[in-house]
Amino acid sequence: MKNFFSISQNPNITSVAIGKFDGVHVAHQKLFECLDKKSCVLVIDKNTQECLTPLKFRETLIPHASYLLPLKDIYHWSGKEFVAFLCKKLPHLKKIVVGYDFRFGKDKNYGADDLKSLFNGDVVIVPEIKIQNIPLHSSIIKELVSFGDIRLANTLLGRNYRLEGRVVLGQNLGSTELYPTINIKTHAFVLPGNGVYAGFTYIESKVFPSVCFVGNRLSTDRSFAIESHILNKEIILDKKVISIEFIQKIRDNKHFDSLSKLKTQISLDIQSAQKILEDIH
Repeated sequence: MKNFFSISQNPNITSVAIGKFDGVHVAHQKLFECLDKKSCVLVIDKNTQECLTPLKFRETLIPHASYLLPLKDIYHWSGKEFVAFLCKKLPHLKKIVVGYDFRFGKDKNYGADDLKSLFNGDVVIVPEIKIQNIPLHSSIIKELVSFGDIRLANTLLGRNYRLEGRVVLGQNLGSTELYPTINIKTHAFVLPGNGVYAGFTYIESKVFPSVCFVGNRLSTDRSFAIESHILNKEIILDKKVISIEFIQKIRDNKHFDSLSKLKTQISLDIQSAQKILEDIH
């Protein structure tokens, strides 16, 4: 994602949406719907913590040209300075679109309503949106993902939660004594709560139904792992990065007294995943 500071004046842009847009969820889509054809999206980001969608993924999900506004470069500005900066970069700007809880300026002293007095143009403030009586906020979706309530998180996102990771070596127990898995590491994404999930593994353009595990291996070495077992297929993996999409939690993480008992449970997990995924993709 290009830094907004690095681009020259753009006289073609007439409308802009501003926000963090982590998750690019259903409420964010409402902001995008308010934009004109000649528009862009400014993403304010601290880049300091795990998120639902790291910037490179946010850019692919936003249906308009998007630019980064690093918080460290703008947090000390007054509201007037912030709006003046926008108008200098976008000299034909006629419309600003924000959410009802948008804050900006030094110490976040300015709110969405202040834009109306500071900007000589249209200001569209999208009100709070609820689904199943739940306010749509990235922080709430993060909590749902962390608690393992993937189905509800996916509903609020408007898509299935997906993370990307680098392939790493596992214990090799899967291929020898249990079921073969692909192991990944990732530091950028909020992780689903510990447990077993039905999901899909993406390897380049191919999609494979999978059983996915997140958590400590309580029955073996107790180390933390993110693993995916591809259903009914042996994969010779030569790619270093894959994605896992989470559809529904099957069960919590559990300790088993023996590998044979663990294998029996994994077999049941596979059956559950097949049933959940049979009508998807």
